[in-house]
Amino acid sequence: MQATRVKQGRRPLILMRLRQSAEVRKLYAARVPWWRRAPIGYLLCIPIVACGLGIVYLEHFFALHIYVPDLPLVLPVLLVALLWGVGPALGAALLCTLALIYIYVPPQGAFMLLPRVQWAADNIDKLAEIMPFFLIEVGIAIIAGQRESARRRALLAELEAQARAQDLEQLNEELKRADMLKDHFISVASHELKTPITTIRGQAQIALRRLTRVADLPPELENVRLALQKIDEQTYRLSALIDDMLALSSIQAGKLKLRPRSCDLVEICREAVEDQQLVSGRAIILSTPVESLTIKADSDRLHQVLTNLLSNAVKYSPEHTPVEVSLTCLDHQVEIRVRDHGRGIPEDQREQIFQAFYRTPEAQASPKDGWGLGLAICKDIVERHGGRIWCEPAPGEGTVFVLVLPVNLD
Repeated sequence: MQATRVKQGRRPLILMRLRQSAEVRKLYAARVPWWRRAPIGYLLCIPIVACGLGIVYLEHFFALHIYVPDLPLVLPVLLVALLWGVGPALGAALLCTLALIYIYVPPQGAFMLLPRVQWAADNIDKLAEIMPFFLIEVGIAIIAGQRESARRRALLAELEAQARAQDLEQLNEELKRADMLKDHFISVASHELKTPITTIRGQAQIALRRLTRVADLPPELENVRLALQKIDEQTYRLSALIDDMLALSSIQAGKLKLRPRSCDLVEICREAVEDQQLVSGRAIILSTPVESLTIKADSDRLHQVLTNLLSNAVKYSPEHTPVEVSLTCLDHQVEIRVRDHGRGIPEDQREQIFQAFYRTPEAQASPKDGWGLGLAICKDIVERHGGRIWCEPAPGEGTVFVLVLPVNLD
């Protein structure tokens, strides 16, 4: 039963291959010029062999001592094989063999006086001398057939490559359309969500302010105040997520434009550190060798990068440990290092953390919130400034994010 199913499964494959081979033959025949088609070869092999036979007669007439005297009868087969393929080549080989028999073997006994068997026995030596030429000519025809088959295989491979290229191009276009639709959806959805979330957060903050003004808050309103605080916190998270999604969408669509101008990098670092200290209440140590360092860059975007790096360092490190930020001036470059004293990032994940929506297994298992967008946005902003960003292990324990920027940007 299983063997029957296998045979039935092979039949469509065999039919498909036969159909494909027939299509290739038709296409191959359509590409061949009219004068190189097989019927023309069958017709022209006769005068070509006659020319070779004429050259042989000239050799005999002038008594030329050539090392391979009957080579002119091999050349027609080679020429026909190269131009018209195996069928006309076999016809030319047969004509050349008959011509050699006519030259070297007396034909009278074969057709008039002696029986054919007796004639073949009497001329066996001469026929044996002709046999190598016949085998050579047949070999030439077979090689020509292989060459023609190789051409068809090459044509089939070309057709398959073209078909696959077309499929890949079509898939690429579909992916581009899907990516455009995705970016459009993210952009529209983010804009549409931002307004109601901002309204909800604003109303929650107004209600919280009114409750805080009440001197003696009734116990039943205490739960309301806690609920409003949670609403404020969660809407802040949603607003930050929408901002990151809008930034990522702009980056992927190539719409994120930098506004470079002269700015103080030390001041940018100081502002980012102070903001995170106020938000988190953590100790953040900033060390710089200079009081100011002017570069040409988009200060808002660099502030966003430093804020993301500091936020991650604060989020994934113990509360009693400090976060260290250092700024070092190099040759035409400036290096910013943000170090935490957390668990660190495994080596095999240090490249992946800069991909959008990627989070390490430890981060996914932790109660800390995150979407894996901040580092992807940081990487793009830094690279647009002509810089580099990477992650490396800190001496002892923790992680260091290294940011290198050129001092002078054109």
